[in-house]
Amino acid sequence: MEDSFSTYIDRKNSNSVKWDKVSDIFGSKGLLPMWVADSDWPTAPAVIDAIKARTEHGAFGYSFPDEKLKQVIVNWLKKHYDWKIKKEWIVFSNGVVPSLNIAVQSLTNNGDEVIIQPPVYYPFKSAVQNNGAVVINNQLINDSGKYKFDFENLKNTLKDSSKELSRAKLLILCSPHNPVGRVWSQKELEELGEICLENNIKILSDEIHADFVYGDNKHTPIASLNEDLAQNTLTFMAPSKSFNIAGLNSSFVIIKNESLRKEFHVNKSGLVGTGNIFGLEAMKAAYQKGEKWLSEQLSYLDENMDYAVNYVNNKIPGISTKKPEGTYLLWLDCRKLDMTDRELQEFFIKKAELALDPGEWFGKGGSRFMRMNLACPRSTVKKGLEKLEKAVRGGK
Repeated sequence: MEDSFSTYIDRKNSNSVKWDKVSDIFGSKGLLPMWVADSDWPTAPAVIDAIKARTEHGAFGYSFPDEKLKQVIVNWLKKHYDWKIKKEWIVFSNGVVPSLNIAVQSLTNNGDEVIIQPPVYYPFKSAVQNNGAVVINNQLINDSGKYKFDFENLKNTLKDSSKELSRAKLLILCSPHNPVGRVWSQKELEELGEICLENNIKILSDEIHADFVYGDNKHTPIASLNEDLAQNTLTFMAPSKSFNIAGLNSSFVIIKNESLRKEFHVNKSGLVGTGNIFGLEAMKAAYQKGEKWLSEQLSYLDENMDYAVNYVNNKIPGISTKKPEGTYLLWLDCRKLDMTDRELQEFFIKKAELALDPGEWFGKGGSRFMRMNLACPRSTVKKGLEKLEKAVRGGK
């Protein structure tokens, strides 16, 4: 099965954002793209078979998520996260980012505040600003490469005496965290959740990377911790990262609180659908028959991580990294190269000929970092790291 992940597949000229938009985004051709968070290998065979079977039917009219798909999701969440949900809590959507925008629109008014915890996935910031709310940054603490929530700053921000009345209404959580790779412990999530409950702040929890967890780490949905958090949280999930089917535009939101679910439905209506017919078939097949493939993929990614972390820390002076607890994204600390963000980006493009996500895209705390996607054959990982080493060492 390793051949499924180690075999190079040419994605050029396939309308791939990662491969075919490189020159538009980075202003240079011929770069090795290791940025957009999708994978450079085919999805699980069971997913491909399901799509083929649906294609052969031939009629592609209006469709809807059936009860069987809902039960498949219920079963998946119970088996993998010991989270017991009910089918009626599930709301289908075209994607996690559109759903986040709908949630912010639903649960805030103009001028209300939404807390994000950078460096973090940059669409969080735009989801807040796009819908008339105000971003409040509670920057993560970088403790020798291991990131932590800044609980004290969060508490102080919320009790700021200069405010007559706090307008903080939401906190967007990234769990596991993109780009720093943390898998938050139950204790951390409980403390964060308690602060939100005490301050009447709803939680939007992006858990799209939940299936990518390494070693003894365990993903815990924050809504699964207790009834109060279940009623206070909207959880955003999808198989799009796990099974490399992001282009099929299908996701779901778990909302136990009936009034929040109704509000979300109202704002979603007419704007965001339930996912396309192939995306829904792919989701069902992935969660029903893709578990073995997912496990094998995770093992391959784990080896990619070990290889890359060892290579960076031992062969590339001025750059360091830590193995992430989750996701397939490597967070490169380039501060010792002593470059500005602009200089660093030009260095990666012009010298290393690599297309990576600049850390400053992720907000506060991302300056002079770079994000590298390792969901690709090890030959690509090796090539990218060798290009980077050569550039850092001055081409020697």
